[in-house]
Amino acid sequence: MKTAAIALLAIPLLTACAGSPDYEQTSKTLNDGTTHYFIKTKLGPCPTSRDWATRTLAKRANEICKSGYVLIGEQAPVLLDHLGPPPKDTKLLWQIKCKEADRPES
Repeated sequence: MKTAAIALLAIPLLTACAGSPDYEQTSKTLNDGTTHYFIKTKLGPCPTSRDWATRTLAKRANEICKSGYVLIGEQAPVLLDHLGPPPKDTKLLWQIKCKEADRPES
């Protein structure tokens, strides 16, 4: 009985940590004709939320670039207070470009 109660209490906590797989996406075509994509997703309050966000962005990057992608840059929030909860609107941002001249899906 205790195991079932603990499992039921853990479900909302895990959902709050992972969040929804929502992301934001923009793109910019550079002077050399390459297109860079900017995708970002929310980070939750749990230690595993960064792993979840990374998987979410990698999945979206593979959907955009069918033949693979190159991670150009990553921006993540710097948390100065490691003891307190992270701010509500923290996000992980990736800048990517496709390896080949893919035709990205929107």
